[in-house]
Amino acid sequence: MARVRRRSAASGGLLTRLAPLALLVASLPVASCGHGRGDARTGDRCRRDEDCARGLCVEGIGGPHARCTVSCASDDACPDGWSCSSVTQANVVVCSEGSATPFGR
Repeated sequence: MARVRRRSAASGGLLTRLAPLALLVASLPVASCGHGRGDARTGDRCRRDEDCARGLCVEGIGGPHARCTVSCASDDACPDGWSCSSVTQANVVVCSEGSATPFGR
């Protein structure tokens, strides 16, 4: 009696063809971790969001140059000497240098 050998996906074929794709997909999140952010801290000068270690690069929050800042809901989220009192063009409330006044900056 002849033996019939069946091929399953696990024995080669499909699995062998999909293995490189699975490896690529599995490595994507690892490859993107930690890239794209600079080391500028809150208050440091910046040109774009990616220059800042966290947060946003915003103009008009502390002098004539754009600076790194973070979004906030209260002054507690801001560094000493800063207040949660500025709004970006995208309507995000951020920390800005100095204290808030009842009439804005």
